[in-house]
Amino acid sequence: MGVVTFREKRFEGLAAVVTGGGSGIGLATARRLLAEGAAVAVWDLDPGGARAALEAPEGQCAAESVDVRDAVAVRRAAGKSEQAFGRIDILVNAAGVTAGYRDALMLDDALWSRILDTNALGALHTVKAIVPGMVGRGRGCVVCVSSVLAEAPVPGQTAYAASKSALEAMTRVWAREFGPSGVRVNAVRPGYIDTPMNAANGPEVLRHVLSRTPLGRTGTADEVAEALCFLASDEASFITGAILAVDGGFVP
Repeated sequence: MGVVTFREKRFEGLAAVVTGGGSGIGLATARRLLAEGAAVAVWDLDPGGARAALEAPEGQCAAESVDVRDAVAVRRAAGKSEQAFGRIDILVNAAGVTAGYRDALMLDDALWSRILDTNALGALHTVKAIVPGMVGRGRGCVVCVSSVLAEAPVPGQTAYAASKSALEAMTRVWAREFGPSGVRVNAVRPGYIDTPMNAANGPEVLRHVLSRTPLGRTGTADEVAEALCFLASDEASFITGAILAVDGGFVP
């Protein structure tokens, strides 16, 4: 793999919110948006990783502790970000949790709720807090981070697969609801990506994944960030309601 290079300032003068931006795909996306000129607010339960990793001029980047399951906290953070940047043009819903591989018969209600409330309800909270401003301006875009598990069944992932399937359905509905107001909504469907979320998986899981991936390797957070930023840019101005796979061919 060569060094990832950034295009010229596609996002100059724009402002973005990236949820789950403290690590992994969210952090890589925040870094790319900043490098391409955007002002970026990173929301995460633990934003310390973003504060340490992101370098930006004064006033161009903020990192906030936000639990997307909490609608009140999301509205408060959205107001703060809009006050700091003047508006929010791009929303990247990258916040997500999993619980490893757990048989459905061992899945309790509390864990189900934690995963669904973060991965699906959390995205609804951010959309309700941010999209009205986009609608009022007649322009904006939302990009959600789904998962290959929304399409490819894997034992032990009942709640996570359900949450990402829901997120993809929500993406398609929102594209139709907000499109007439000039707001685009798309999603990226990553395959097995080398991130902290996947770091705890053992070698058996990795071997299984690679055996089903034609490119024969895991993906990187930067590769997913590239797809997310493409969908957020004017290069994708006639794309909405799309689910873009970044999975090395995992799903035929």
